[in-house]
Amino acid sequence: MQNYFEWILSTALSSWVLGNEWVWPIAETFHFFGLSLLIGSLLLIDMRMIGWFKQINIRAVHALLPLVFVGFTINMMTGVLFYFGDPERYTVNIAFQMKMLLIILAGLNALLYYWKIDSVMHNCGPHDDTPALAKVVGAASLIFWFGVLMLGRLIPYLGTG
Repeated sequence: MQNYFEWILSTALSSWVLGNEWVWPIAETFHFFGLSLLIGSLLLIDMRMIGWFKQINIRAVHALLPLVFVGFTINMMTGVLFYFGDPERYTVNIAFQMKMLLIILAGLNALLYYWKIDSVMHNCGPHDDTPALAKVVGAASLIFWFGVLMLGRLIPYLGTG
């Protein structure tokens, strides 16, 4: 494992993150904005899929999906910067490991949405109730992403494994 850490820390990206005092705080700021786009958009999408806010057109809510992808991309890019800035701390941190597991589960949940629900949602009327599977996927999405949010906040406090 030490060779892996040495390799990460020898990269130009790691040197850039560690060698510039403004990289980390700027990345933290962008990470927050990305998270706001991701969670804020998903909150509306998933709550509508669960069956709340039926007065809102389901197609209008799903028009927020590009914001989810923008937010996720920002967070992925800034997360890589954090990891390359301190790989030894993140790799062994239980909160970080659990966060990565929840992100994988959220990604699988998103694939389930895409494969099984997306086409059904396009055929729904603007204020129709959603199918049971859409409700499950929406609830799972909220659980996964709020878990990611909570665990990300807990990384500095939960220790190293």
